Amino acid sequence: MNKKVFISMLVLTISFLVSFYVLKIFFPQEFVMSIQNEQLLKIGTFIDTHKWAYYIFGIATSFLTYYLYCCAVCRRLHLKWYECLIVLATILISIGLSFVNPNILYHFNVCSMFILPLLFGGKLKETTIVFSVHGLAQILTLSIRNLPMYIAYFNSLVFFMLSIEMYFWLLLFYIIYNYKKKEN
Repeated sequence: MNKKVFISMLVLTISFLVSFYVLKIFFPQEFVMSIQNEQLLKIGTFIDTHKWAYYIFGIATSFLTYYLYCCAVCRRLHLKWYECLIVLATILISIGLSFVNPNILYHFNVCSMFILPLLFGGKLKETTIVFSVHGLAQILTLSIRNLPMYIAYFNSLVFFMLSIEMYFWLLLFYIIYNYKKKEN
């Protein structure tokens, strides 16, 4: 892919996402603020009422987040098998900490978002950029939709669907940092 085309595509995508946030701030009634599909609600209720499904879903979404995040920051298409095990161990520690103290869990998660990529060979500059944008995307997504106030009323799948743009940002960074100019 031509570098100019790639950069144009990135600028358009980022502009679209930022514009989407701006429009949602000023015209919240025009955007989906809840999901009312019966099948999704049933699946989400099933996930939330069965502990094993709840933990599998949480581990899967956490793993997806860490995987895209670490691959982007480390400029790799995929993590090595032992790095995946380290990510899974980090997620399991997070689950354990959720029973102990939510404040410790929060600090552990923030630290792990810096430590894991640096441990896997990422650079601090990319880590800081991706962490900042990912954090900002989370804050914007949650505050625009006022999700922190209603988080107890959403099931896991609905919450995932309402916050899907956070994953788009991670996917965008994954593509940006793994783009290789075509050799001629």
